[in-house]
Amino acid sequence: MKKPIIEFKNFSYFYSSNDLPALKEINATIEEGEFVGLIGRNKAGKSTACLSMVGIIPHVFGGEWVGDIEINGKVVSAENISDVTELVGIVFQDAESQFTQETVEDEIAFAMCNMGFAREEMIKRVQEVAISCNLTGFLDRSPFQLSGGQQQRLAVACLLALKPKVIILDESTSQLDPIGRDEIFSLVAELHKEGRTIIMADHNIEKIAEYSTKLMVLFDGELKMFGPTKEILQQKELLNQYHIRLPQVTDAAYYLKEEYKINQLPINLDEAIQIFKSNS
Repeated sequence: MKKPIIEFKNFSYFYSSNDLPALKEINATIEEGEFVGLIGRNKAGKSTACLSMVGIIPHVFGGEWVGDIEINGKVVSAENISDVTELVGIVFQDAESQFTQETVEDEIAFAMCNMGFAREEMIKRVQEVAISCNLTGFLDRSPFQLSGGQQQRLAVACLLALKPKVIILDESTSQLDPIGRDEIFSLVAELHKEGRTIIMADHNIEKIAEYSTKLMVLFDGELKMFGPTKEILQQKELLNQYHIRLPQVTDAAYYLKEEYKINQLPINLDEAIQIFKSNS
C-alpha cells in the first residue's frame, strides 16, 4: 500500500491583498511515487497550491488560512518548515532568478555547503546529479550562459543534490522552446521512474497526459477533479467547463467514438494509433 506524502485537509488560503480565497476547502492526498499533473486556466490556483506544498504559503508569505497541509504525516508549521524543505523541493518558472554562483558546479553545491555537508559528500553528489541531469559538460560554465532548458535542468539538479522525496515544478516549461520543454519532461519522467514523487503544474496537456499518473484540476481556487489521468481525460464536457482542453488525439477520438466504437478515449498518440488500427 502506498504511503501518503502530501495531504490537503480542508485547506483554504487568502492572500493579504484579496478578500477572496486563492484556494478554497482543498481536500486531497498525494501518495509517494505518483506523478501528479496540476492543471487549470490562469489564476486557477496552481502556483498557490505549489507554494503551499513547500510551506512558503502561508508560513513565508503570510496571509490567512484555514485547515492544514501535512507533509509525510506532519502538519506544516512555521516551526518545522525547514524539515519540509528537506523532503520537498520546488522549481519555479524563471530558473535563472534562483542562481547566485559563478559556475554550475558551485550552484549545485551551494545549498549543500550552507547545510554543512562534508566536502567529499558534496563532490560525490555534484557528480551524481550532473550525470542525472546531463550537465557534466557544463560544470565550469556560468549558469547564465546556459540555454533555458539547461537552466531548468540545473535548477532540478540543485534540488536533487539534497535528495528530496518530492519535486514540484511550477510552470517550469512555459518559457522554453520545444527542445527545452522536452528535455525537462524527459528528465522528470526518469526521476519518476526512479521513485521520486513528481507534482507538475503545466499548460502542455499533451505532455501532462503522456507522463502523469493522476490529475488535479483547479478552477477559481477549488479542486474540481482529482483522479487517474486516463479517467479524468474521458470527461470532455466537464473539463471544458473548467476551460481545459483535451489532448489533440483525445479530442479527435471523442468526435469519432461513435463511428469507430471507441469505449475509452486514447490520451496519447500511441494509444490512438492502436485504437484506430484495431478498428480499421
